[in-house]
Amino acid sequence: MTIATDIQRELNRIQAVTGRGLLQVDVAAGRVEADLVGVDAIGCSFQTLGYITTELADASLDRLKEISDALTKKLTYLLEPIGLIEADADRCAVQLRSSPPKKDEDGASYYELLVRRGGDITLSRYAKKPGQMRQIVPAHVTREVLARLADDFVAAVF
Repeated sequence: MTIATDIQRELNRIQAVTGRGLLQVDVAAGRVEADLVGVDAIGCSFQTLGYITTELADASLDRLKEISDALTKKLTYLLEPIGLIEADADRCAVQLRSSPPKKDEDGASYYELLVRRGGDITLSRYAKKPGQMRQIVPAHVTREVLARLADDFVAAVF
C-alpha cells in the first residue's frame, strides 16, 4: 500500500459517512492526520494537515531547517510559494508562510507550515481581514494534492 492509496481509502470512508472528520493514516515512523471539513469526489477541505513522527523527537534546529528547506522546494504546487519566516531556537521550531500571501479587498490569506522538534509538521491556511485577528480557514485541495502533501511531508523527514 502507498500513502496515496491509504489516503484515498480514508477519504472515501469519510465521504461515505459524514463528509467531514479526522483522517488518520499510519505511515513511516508516524501518522498523517487531517481535520477535514469537507470531502467530495474531486477534493477536500482541511483545517490542518499534519505528519506526527518520532523522527523529530530530538531534532536539532539545523535538522528542522533542512526539512523546511526541502519542503520549500517541493511544495511548489500550492496556491502560493512558501518561504522561511522564522527559525526559533528557543522553541526549536521553524515557521514558513506563503510568500507573498494572496491579497484582495477582503484582506490576506496564506499557508503556514510549522516544523517542530517533538515530532510534527503541520500545514494550515489562514485569513486576516483588516482590523481583525487571523483565523484558520479551510484549505481546498484535490484528493491527489492531499496525498502528495502527505507524501512530501514524510519524504522530507527521511
